[in-house]
Amino acid sequence: MRRRRGFTLVELLVVIGIIALLISILLPALNRARRQAKTVQCQSNMRQVAAALMMYINDHKGKFPPAQAQAQTTNVIYPDGFWWPDALVANKYINAPSVYDTPGSATSAKRFDGVSAFQCPEGLTADEWNSNSNGGGDYPTDARNNGFSLANDTQAAARGFGIASWYMLSSRNLSATNQYGPGGRVTPFVYFNSGDGQTMREQVWQRGLGQVKKASELLMIVEASNANWFDQADPQRADYIGKIYLRRLGARHGKVSPDGANAETNMAFFDGHVATFPTARFEFPKDMMDNARQEVIFYLNKQ
Repeated sequence: MRRRRGFTLVELLVVIGIIALLISILLPALNRARRQAKTVQCQSNMRQVAAALMMYINDHKGKFPPAQAQAQTTNVIYPDGFWWPDALVANKYINAPSVYDTPGSATSAKRFDGVSAFQCPEGLTADEWNSNSNGGGDYPTDARNNGFSLANDTQAAARGFGIASWYMLSSRNLSATNQYGPGGRVTPFVYFNSGDGQTMREQVWQRGLGQVKKASELLMIVEASNANWFDQADPQRADYIGKIYLRRLGARHGKVSPDGANAETNMAFFDGHVATFPTARFEFPKDMMDNARQEVIFYLNKQ
C-alpha cells in the first residue's frame, strides 16, 4: 500500500508565514474600509436629521428653532428649556431612542439602547464618555469635542424623555456680533444661554428661511459636542493658543494629522448635501478666518 505523506514542519511554517503576511496586508485595508463605512453612515445620519429639521422649519412657517435654550423663569416660552433634537423626535419628524424611559429618572440613569440618527458612529460611545460631555475641547480631535450632549438634562430626566446628540446646529450664543441687522454676519441658529423668554422674542435673534440666499453654501449641522461650538473659550493647552480657530469642532473621521490635533469632519448644508472637510483648514487665528474665503460658509447673508 502507498504510504500517505503529511506536511512537514517547514511546510506548515511556510503556510503560517504566508497567512500572517496576507493578514498584515489586508487588515489595514479592512480597517480603512470599516472607517470609511462609518463616515458614510455619519453622512447618512446627518442627511436624515437635516431633512427632519427642514420639515420642522417648513411646518413653523419658515422660522428656525433655537439651537438650545435654558429653562426659563421669566416671560416664559419654554419652561423646561428647548433642545432641537428633542423637538424633532417628540413631534415625530424623525425617530430616535430617548436615553430616559421613566419620568422622575436620575441623570445618571441614561440608557443608550438602539441605533440613533443623532449618534455619530465614530464619536465617543456612552461607555467611553459616560457623561454629558458638553464639550469644549482645545482642538478638533480632543475627546471633549467628540462625545454627546443633552441640553437641560435635569428637566429631561424629570420628564423621562431626552435625546442625546453627537451633532450640533450651526449656532452661536447671544453675542452682540450675532445680532441680525444691517451689515451683520450671523449664524443661522442661536444658542440662548439666557433663561429670559423676552430675549428670544427680540427681532435681532429671529432667524428664518427668508434670510437664506445660498442654501448649498450655508452650513446647517456640524459634528460637535457643544451647542456653542462656534464661540471659542481660552484653550487649556497653551500650544494651541491662537492656532486653531474652531477648536470645538469635532474631527472623528479620516487620518489624524501628525500633531494629533486634526482629522476630518462631516458638515450638512441647507440644500441637504453633506460634505467632508479636513479640520486643518481652520488652523489659523480668527482674524484670518474672517478675512479668508472658505468653502464652508457659516453666516447668513447680510440684510
